[in-house]
Amino acid sequence: MRTSNTSSVLTRRLAGAVLLPGILGAALVFAPQASAQPGPNSGVCNGVANQLAHRGTVQENLLKAAARKNAELIATLQTERSAFQANAATLKAQVDDATAALAALDAESTQLDAAVTGASTDLAALIEQQARTAKTIESATSYLAGLQTQHATATAALAPLEADLTAAQADAEDLKKQALTATAEVDGAQEALRAATDELVGLEATATRTAADAVRQNEAIAAAQGELASLTTTAQDAAVAAGTAQQAVTDAEDVLAQLVGAGTTAQSALDAQQAAVEAAAQSLAALQTEAKAAAEAVTSKNTAITAAQADLLTLEAAATQAADAVTARQTAVAGAQSELVTLRAAATKAADAVTTNSTRIATVSAEISKLEKDITAKNSEITAKQGAITTAQGELATLQDRKTTLETEIASLTGRIDAIKGNSSTKRDLEDQRKTKQDLLNTLNTQITDKSAQIAGLQGDLRTLQGQVDTLDAQLLAKQAESNTLQQQAAPLQAALATANASVMTRESEVRTLQGQLPALHTALTEAKTAVAAQQDDVTRLQDQLPAVTAAATAARDAVAAQEKVVADLEADLPGLTQGVEAAEAAITAQGDVLEGLRGELTDAEAQLAAATAAVAVRTAELTGLQDRLPTLQAAADSSAKALADKQAEIGALNAEIDGLVTALAGLNGRIATRESEVLALQGRVAPLLTQLNGLNGEVSATEARLKTLQGQLTTLDRQVTDAQAVLRGLEAQKKANKDAITAQKATVMTLQGKLGTVQGQINAIDGRILLGGCIA
Repeated sequence: MRTSNTSSVLTRRLAGAVLLPGILGAALVFAPQASAQPGPNSGVCNGVANQLAHRGTVQENLLKAAARKNAELIATLQTERSAFQANAATLKAQVDDATAALAALDAESTQLDAAVTGASTDLAALIEQQARTAKTIESATSYLAGLQTQHATATAALAPLEADLTAAQADAEDLKKQALTATAEVDGAQEALRAATDELVGLEATATRTAADAVRQNEAIAAAQGELASLTTTAQDAAVAAGTAQQAVTDAEDVLAQLVGAGTTAQSALDAQQAAVEAAAQSLAALQTEAKAAAEAVTSKNTAITAAQADLLTLEAAATQAADAVTARQTAVAGAQSELVTLRAAATKAADAVTTNSTRIATVSAEISKLEKDITAKNSEITAKQGAITTAQGELATLQDRKTTLETEIASLTGRIDAIKGNSSTKRDLEDQRKTKQDLLNTLNTQITDKSAQIAGLQGDLRTLQGQVDTLDAQLLAKQAESNTLQQQAAPLQAALATANASVMTRESEVRTLQGQLPALHTALTEAKTAVAAQQDDVTRLQDQLPAVTAAATAARDAVAAQEKVVADLEADLPGLTQGVEAAEAAITAQGDVLEGLRGELTDAEAQLAAATAAVAVRTAELTGLQDRLPTLQAAADSSAKALADKQAEIGALNAEIDGLVTALAGLNGRIATRESEVLALQGRVAPLLTQLNGLNGEVSATEARLKTLQGQLTTLDRQVTDAQAVLRGLEAQKKANKDAITAQKATVMTLQGKLGTVQGQINAIDGRILLGGCIA
């Protein structure tokens, strides 16, 4: 549909077309003979600046000549403007290409910065771990020397005690076997009772929890079913509202289509009438010209036909050349686009490789950090455990010193008692003192045994922790090797990506250049074909007009009169058609507003329907999950209740068994009390030394193996530090080259933008002259 502004322009053009022939006719009839003296030309250039202001005093032939000269000047300016516009388009494409290249370089710079930062962080971590490993090796070496000293001391102290223990064990072997068997049975039964009691507490809690879980699950299912019913009703209401809104939009669109059809029909009628008036006015002007020039046309017609045929041959050759140029350029564009698809696929593959590598580097770095934290924590635990062992060993040495003192005192008292004959009060006092000392010695032996067991347990924990540290060190070494490999792969992958992106941008620039050349070639081909067709029409028209040109001179006056009547009739029909178009446009605008409102309501209804449907789906999934978990929870509750009953029965049986075993053990202990005291004393002295010696053997072997592993890790870390430094230097070199390329690219962009601004200024100057009819403002 045309706008009201377009209608106003057409109206003014129609009025000009109607008035111009009348003014020209009046000028020919009533104007006096023009003299050769030129009139004043203030403000008028070589072209025709304002025909309405000057043609009343200029002859028609002079006006035509001035208009022709003005048209030639404008055509020249338009040709220059086309050349400048082509140049501007080329420069703009170059600016776009340079800007894209600059963006790619900036992105590469960001990636290089991240890579340099990551490489620096990894290098610092490797150096720190290298120092930490060296310190650990030093500590392990010192610790190994201490262990070897302790091993020699324990071996020397163990030999005489083992001989005494062998003799005592030979005397008390039978009683010890019975006591150990009874004690083992009691301990086993008590341990089983403790375990069963602990399990009973857990089973009671499990039974209570599983029963509560089943109840809560049933309540959750009931609540979910209620919410699902409510949400389903809401979704159904939303679906009905959406359907109603959709029908309203459809009806409004049908009404709008009818109004648009009516408006189009009215506009077509108005356009046809305006075209008919304009054509009639043009025909009238042509008839008036033909009436005047008919006498001169016969002589010039043959000359025009000959010239037109010569021009036709030239134009046909130019059209063939333009068609060949378009075909060649289209072939080049198709080839470049095919290559561009391959290059883009390669660039995408390279970008995916870089992304995968970067993601893996980040993952491995996080794993390395976690392993380092774990190693630090384990080392702290080892240090604490070693401190506890040292403390316990000091306490054990104190207890052993006290034991030696008591044994010396008891031996002295025994000597004094043996020296006294009879049963005097002095002897009884000495025996009481010896008994007190012996009781203290027995208590001390028990404390020494417990302390030795504590030290053995701590040493076992220490060996376990040391094994965990060795495992973590091996894992850390593997992860650092993987990180180093990934860092080395990053630079080649980044270079491949940069190369692929550069190839894509180069090929895209070529495609844009070729495609930018196509419109001009198509325009040239179209213009050439149009010129050939127009020239062929001119030749045919001239040849057809030649026989009738003489008769046309006679009939010209009648044709002018008839044409003036046709113009008048057509002008009378224009106002009614214009009013019909304006009414149709107003109705279309009003219906468009109604349609937009209905579409807004439809969008809201569809959004509500989508939200309600999604809520129903979510609640349905939740209800299904709750129902699926209910049988499992109920089965767990039943199983927990049965296990609780079984465990209670087991505890009753264990209590009865323990009562019988304790009674038997009490009688046996009364028979072996004296002999057991001696054996326990010797065992209390031998067992800690054996445990200590075994622990020292294990610790020496573990420390030696750990020291060897640490030395291997230190060698590997030295190599990784060297590799990481090489990677960092390579990335820094790439970063410097990238920075230089960015500076050069920025200069290129500034230069191209300056050239583009100059060309656009020239185009604006030419546009100004064309608007002024060829004059310089």
